[in-house]
Amino acid sequence: MSYTEEEARRLVVDAGIRLVKEGLTARTWGNISARISDSEFIITPSGMAYESLGPGDLVRCRIEDCSYEGEIKPSSEKWIHADAYRLRSDVDFIIHTHQPCASAVSVRGHAVTVNVRGAEELLGSFVPCAGYGISSTKKLRHEVEQVVKKYPRHSVFLMRSHGTFV
Repeated sequence: MSYTEEEARRLVVDAGIRLVKEGLTARTWGNISARISDSEFIITPSGMAYESLGPGDLVRCRIEDCSYEGEIKPSSEKWIHADAYRLRSDVDFIIHTHQPCASAVSVRGHAVTVNVRGAEELLGSFVPCAGYGISSTKKLRHEVEQVVKKYPRHSVFLMRSHGTFV
């Protein structure tokens, strides 16, 4: 189930505002996207604060090649989102943040066992961790792609020394 473009734009903007209010992201770190068809998704732009984003600031990208139209540049992590949509037809919304706690835990580079009552239902018995890659690089893209392929039933991942990908 993908979203209509209008609905996707509203949901992405709302999610950004909520992430800031909840203290799960800072400044322009992280990115949010929503699938609008089998071939396209909407994603937050590069370098714009969530608090000031409007629906028209979001960028429509093609899943196949991350091409886009217009002058607003999409997030530099667009390829990670595109890969997840390509690999997982069941995924319609993605949030990548650099939240402090998850980023700290991700430094270990290991999966995290989930042993909090109620959390296992949402997260599974563990949260896998992708290998390290510098932000916006092919290495990071490859590492995330590999962990998504390896754990097709998981929807929450750590990115080593980088944050989360949900």
